[in-house]
Amino acid sequence: MKKTSVNTEIHMEKGPIGRTLLIFTAQILQQLYNIADCMVIGHFGGSYGLSATGEAGLILSVITNFFIGFSTGISYITSRLFGPYDYPRLKQTIHTMVILCTLAGAPFTMIGIFHAETFLVWLDCPEAVMDGAVRYLQICFWGMFPQSISNTGNAILRSMGNTRSPLLYLIFSSIMNICLDLILVIRCSLRLAGAAVATVAAQWIMAFLILWRLYTLDPAYRPDLRQKPLPFKELAEIIHLGTASGLQAIFMSISSLIIQVSINQFGADAIAGMAVYAKVEGSLYYPAFSYGIALTGFIGQNLGAGSVSRIRRAMRMSTAIAAGFTLPASLLLVAGSRYILLCFTKDPGILAHGQAAIFYILPWYFLYAVDQVYIGGLKGLGHIGYPMACSLVCYCVFRIAWCRLLLPIWTDMRVIYHCYNISLLLMLVLLWIRYHLCSIKDFRDQIP
Repeated sequence: MKKTSVNTEIHMEKGPIGRTLLIFTAQILQQLYNIADCMVIGHFGGSYGLSATGEAGLILSVITNFFIGFSTGISYITSRLFGPYDYPRLKQTIHTMVILCTLAGAPFTMIGIFHAETFLVWLDCPEAVMDGAVRYLQICFWGMFPQSISNTGNAILRSMGNTRSPLLYLIFSSIMNICLDLILVIRCSLRLAGAAVATVAAQWIMAFLILWRLYTLDPAYRPDLRQKPLPFKELAEIIHLGTASGLQAIFMSISSLIIQVSINQFGADAIAGMAVYAKVEGSLYYPAFSYGIALTGFIGQNLGAGSVSRIRRAMRMSTAIAAGFTLPASLLLVAGSRYILLCFTKDPGILAHGQAAIFYILPWYFLYAVDQVYIGGLKGLGHIGYPMACSLVCYCVFRIAWCRLLLPIWTDMRVIYHCYNISLLLMLVLLWIRYHLCSIKDFRDQIP
């Protein structure tokens, strides 16, 4: 793999494919933010702490996933420029994206702070949970601004093969988050508010570190405050690609929001059980999701460099890696589910619901990992709209229709569990068909 003069950015059109892709899987550390909060809140956050964070977390995930998805669209552009060494345009693009993400975070923050209670009312949040969820949500919305910066910066760095810097920053900010959790929640007895402040503080630390790294890149493509941003036509193209990718990412969150209304009818224990399940699921979700993002950058660079054969080999290898990691890992989590959940809570009702969710959903989770491979591959090839449409149909329309039709007939949480599993299988079928309809000629037509 050819390196630039700054040895953290790597050209991926050469070198061993497996090693090139595996260096991106360290994003599992992202889950430390949520796990640390959940463990501390489960034991020290009050009787409805987990339920409150579960309700608030669903709302936050909609915006967070949009930022992550939008940044994936950006990584497609920057990887296509970095691969063929088009550094002048890359420099201008990075500069423009820093400005754009800086401006984007402010309105999300203000809307969230002033309308947090309204969002929870729409979600039919139980009265016993409402006050804690509103307080937690309002504080966490102060983290939208740094998340916009962090996700965009991370995507840019990953698209250029730099995973070391984001990993080090993530480790540092995660450690700070855990330390602040222990101080604010336990030592200062601030409970939910303390956990929220700890998370937001860690997010701001991460954002400052990412910005610092972007402005210390190789001078050939380092953003320059004196530089003019991209012309409107090129900026509009990036916004179009980013928005399509962002919408694809939030369709799952939106469906979860709507399904949460159905979960709420089963009581606070069911709400908290699903919240704890989500933290356990994150140990599989984040590696799979990050692998897909990494694949987008890898394929974008190779497509820009004309290395079509490496794209097909990378897809075959990635499918095997994704399934080979996720399936045994999910079965291990099922086997040790009770002991894992005891780290979060000792409440028997919450434990029962959490274990049931793990038992019914996680054995199917390898489908999600393979889905992310095909999503990342298609995005890297420039097919941004198709994964978005599939996500709308499978993750949103299908899941909502399933629950609305079956829950009145069979009022059981297993209806909700199975809607996730079947939607993942349906998604895989649609993605597989689309990818295998892409011929070698289709790939070459997209090479500049």
